[in-house]
Order: sequence, then structure tokens, then C-alpha cells
Amino acid sequence: MSDYAASIQLWPCSQSHSSSVLLAWFGWWDDIAKLIPYLSVHMNTGFYLVFSTGLLIIWLMMFFVFDRLTYWRIRPGQMTEEHLIGGAAESFDTNGLRFQKLGSDFFRAVLGLGAGDLKATVAGGATIEIANVIFVDRKVHAIEKLISVKPERTS
Repeated sequence: MSDYAASIQLWPCSQSHSSSVLLAWFGWWDDIAKLIPYLSVHMNTGFYLVFSTGLLIIWLMMFFVFDRLTYWRIRPGQMTEEHLIGGAAESFDTNGLRFQKLGSDFFRAVLGLGAGDLKATVAGGATIEIANVIFVDRKVHAIEKLISVKPERTS
């Protein structure tokens, strides 16, 4: 089995990024501020529609854009954290690597598609926490199988 024959990618579902920084980057705050005098929002159905639509847009951006910028790839002999912007990556050897599923609450386990947190302890004693991994039980079993396989050494 080669090093790249099997791999698992973990996409954490929670990272804190501010959409206000993005709006400032593109210079859209002035345009938004100019629209405020024209808004006529009352605490009625229109208010709740505007407020919930704004929250939905923020949530969709976080879930589909920002959370996908960092992911974990696990292969036999190697675990790598990869960042799509900037191309940075940090690799860890799987010798002595220990994965642990942390306890979760009812809402994440049942309503959140079996989501839970993973804690990886590297041989040096450092710990890595990966929050909100979907189908965490299935992925822990697959990870344990992958890190138990010793990669073939080529000379």
C-alpha cells in the first residue's frame, strides 16, 4: 500500500472569522452606511425577515466558505493540517499519535449528524483539538485503521 492510497479529510465546522473584516477589505461599509436612511424596518414581520435573512447569510458564509479554508488530511504515517489560503501546511508523524473522541451533547450528537470533537495527542505531548467533526464515530474508526498502517519506505 502506498502513502497516498488512502486518506481521510476532516473539515472542522467551527472557526471564528469576522465578516466585518471582509466588508472593510472590499470597502463596502460606506455603501452599507448610505443605505441605512432608506431602510424602514419596524419590529414586525419585515424586521424578523431582515434579521433572520442577515443571520442566514452570515451562517451560510461561515459554513460554506470560511470553514472550508482549513482541513485535516490523514494518511498512513502522516497527519497534515492544510490551509487553502497561503498554502501553509503542518505535518505530524502518526507514530505515537493517539486520537480521542470527546463527549458531546444531545444536539450535536443527534441533530448535528453525529458531530463531535476530536483530540489528537502527538508523541511530543502536544494536543490538537479539532472541533465539530461530522460523523465523528465513523471517522475515528477510519483514522485508527489508517494510522495503524505503516507506510512503505522507498529508498
